[in-house]
Amino acid sequence: MRLSSYACSPLTRRRLHRIALPCALLAALTGTMTAVLADGDAPAPAISRVGRLLVPTAVAAPADSSAPPSVAILATPPGAARTTLHVAPIGGAKAGPALATLRHLSDAVVRARVVPRTRLVVATAETSPSSDRSFNASLFRIQPGAEPVALCDGVVHASRPLVTAEGRVFVSRGVAGPEPQPDNEPAQLRVDALTIDEVDLATGAIRAVHRHTGHLAFLAGAWNGELVLYRVSPASADIVLVDPDSGATRVIAPSIPPFARDFSIDAAAGALVFQERHETDPGLWVIDRLDLARGKRTRLEASASHALAPYAWPGGGIAYTPERATGLFVVGARAAVRSPLGPGIDAIQAVSQDGAWVAALHTNPSAFAVPFAIRVESGEVAAIPAPPGARIAVAGFTAAKEEP
Repeated sequence: MRLSSYACSPLTRRRLHRIALPCALLAALTGTMTAVLADGDAPAPAISRVGRLLVPTAVAAPADSSAPPSVAILATPPGAARTTLHVAPIGGAKAGPALATLRHLSDAVVRARVVPRTRLVVATAETSPSSDRSFNASLFRIQPGAEPVALCDGVVHASRPLVTAEGRVFVSRGVAGPEPQPDNEPAQLRVDALTIDEVDLATGAIRAVHRHTGHLAFLAGAWNGELVLYRVSPASADIVLVDPDSGATRVIAPSIPPFARDFSIDAAAGALVFQERHETDPGLWVIDRLDLARGKRTRLEASASHALAPYAWPGGGIAYTPERATGLFVVGARAAVRSPLGPGIDAIQAVSQDGAWVAALHTNPSAFAVPFAIRVESGEVAAIPAPPGARIAVAGFTAAKEEP
């Protein structure tokens, strides 16, 4: 598909800010697969295996199919300089007690993920006071009953760590570049030195697996042993696959509009699902599926709404919020799901290890988001109890218990 001059022209501050490039941090597609590229002269040395061993030896829990699933959530009261970790039983009457307290800047944005088959949580939160918030977050390891441990800083503001099924932890970090001259025409965004880094859970040792010079390097997911990255540069945006061990990089979508967000992986189909700006009509948003093996893009939905929040539904299908914020709508799944909590915007946050449950947030203007869960097989909806009067971040489904 030929991109319009709107999509292909160099990115200016005005165009990027029209639909808020920072939203992509809180959270594209033509062409075919290109040849393998490599960053640097040689792959970085392997990261210490201590952090990976920490997962199975310290907190891994045996599967217990009889126990009801629980969800790790983080609660941040408005304006507070602290966030508490809770484990909430699906369908329970109330959230569990605070298991750990994370200290950060006042009113910080907190994003988190559970390390699979454990009760460990890795979270990002703002910690460095600065007028430039681009890289003011830190990555923390949070374990119930223990003081959170800071693993690294320089993390992209409001970004979420990526944790693979094997328990490897990756974050997006960066160093600010020089500010553009005010008399530049057209006005340009700053170009930064960005990295995707693997972080050792035990020691905080950092290993760069990918380097990029541009505006954004976003961890969109992991598939078939590779990282899926969405990158925005001064003149274009693309989607690439990166081998985290060798650093080898393959471009899957070489030239796309620079407004993609809400990424999820359909592992069975080997595809990336995401929301993007329409290539030629700036009044439309689209949901696309990108075949990660062949680079083929399929258009799934087009809408005037910018809050579609698509997600690849476990077992097949797509979940998203249609126009007029009518609540979650699941297409192509075995069980029908239609506006389970009524009008609002529903965004899937996590899927259980067995694919049996999803956890989501239901949002409405001027109200705290409400977490809830859906059983994939039946479409049954259940509450995820959370502390009242707080912003809730869903970290994911936790193991039922820790080993002695």
